[in-house]
Amino acid sequence: MRPLAAVPPLVLAVAAAAADPAGGYVSTTLPNGLRVSILRDPAHPIVATQLWVHVGSANEEPETRGFAHLFEHLMFGGTAENPSRSYWDLHERHGGANNAFTSFDETVYVSEIPPAGFEEVLALEADRMVNLALNREDLDNEKRIVTEELRLRTENDPMSRLFTLALRRILGDHPYSLSPTGTKEDIAAATLEHAREFYARYYRPRNGHLVIVGPVDPAATLAVVTREFGPLPADGVTPADVPALDGWTFPPETELEEDLPPIEVAILGFPLPPADAPDHFALRVVLECLAGGERDPIEDHLVRERRKALFAGAETFALRRGGGVVLFSVSLPYRRKATAFRLLDETRRHLASFEWLDEARLAAAKRKLEAGELRQAYWAGSRAYAVGRAAWWQGDERLAFDAAERISQVSLGEARSTFTKYVLEPEPIRLYLRAEHVPLFVRLFGWLYPLVHR
Repeated sequence: MRPLAAVPPLVLAVAAAAADPAGGYVSTTLPNGLRVSILRDPAHPIVATQLWVHVGSANEEPETRGFAHLFEHLMFGGTAENPSRSYWDLHERHGGANNAFTSFDETVYVSEIPPAGFEEVLALEADRMVNLALNREDLDNEKRIVTEELRLRTENDPMSRLFTLALRRILGDHPYSLSPTGTKEDIAAATLEHAREFYARYYRPRNGHLVIVGPVDPAATLAVVTREFGPLPADGVTPADVPALDGWTFPPETELEEDLPPIEVAILGFPLPPADAPDHFALRVVLECLAGGERDPIEDHLVRERRKALFAGAETFALRRGGGVVLFSVSLPYRRKATAFRLLDETRRHLASFEWLDEARLAAAKRKLEAGELRQAYWAGSRAYAVGRAAWWQGDERLAFDAAERISQVSLGEARSTFTKYVLEPEPIRLYLRAEHVPLFVRLFGWLYPLVHR
């Protein structure tokens, strides 16, 4: 099978045309505030339904820390009309699948089911949005489950522990400083009263976006949605928006210790703007050039050419109200921290030559991103996710349909100026990581290392 980049342009054009939502897309907001987006696509054998609740860990308050993730679990409990297994049993009967996830910015409930079970999914979603039977037994059970997930995924993973600690130390009072997993203390402190308050405030139509993709009739489906969701009350509270990361004040330098291998890591961090920034697509392209290819220009310069690090590279992350790019280098203990940062600064200045960002690399990055955008059109769930994310993160769900075209229009000059604006010009946030435990032989003979590599 040929890679997508090798497929003739005509084939890609046909694929793009097949994904065109014209004539098969409805988007509206019900009087109670629920946003509804319906995309008809007869090519899909299943119907993907996603309920985006625009409440994540960044919206938690001191008395509700950890509740966004905890409620993801609680929402699979029962109501007065539908016992706790109803949602699962429906999908099992029809051979479907359901899931959910919680992030800093949202909690999303996912269903993929054949058309025969689709309308019942909508009825169950509407029912549990306002009629969830919160009780102490379910809360205590989900608290145990969430605590075990926290132990497995964070406490037993040094890198996850380090990430959680770094968030708190670097972001300080910013809402993104709190991991969606919460803490054991947060979970233990959760009360039934606080759970009911959180549910009544936030799990209301005004904070929801219902996205439906599959072999459905948009008008008929909207009528079903209106019947099931329309009577729900227009009460609750919309959380205050999260401050943008690129306008936040960060500590200039932070040093952390963790149970790492005997290495030290120097990191330069650069905050990026919110996802609705005008240069969003230029940023996507240039960061793909930097960190998404087979060759990393940081590693090329610092490891392969200069041999000044064991490992080096660039990583990126994206959140609704901003993201980040980090340049890092890994060395053995006993390299001076000042030396590690000096070498990394020199590599950053080397990037300003843009030897790593030419027309060929730009074209390769754009092809890869365009292929990803076209590929998601073949999966109803991926299509629904793209619509939900474009609407919430960028304020315009139409961007879910023309992202590939916008990516293709990014020029080399635009990519270089965007990289200069966000990585070359700002003063970086500095983070230095040290190993908590260093083996004896390294302690005894590690002093030789800085004599050789200074």
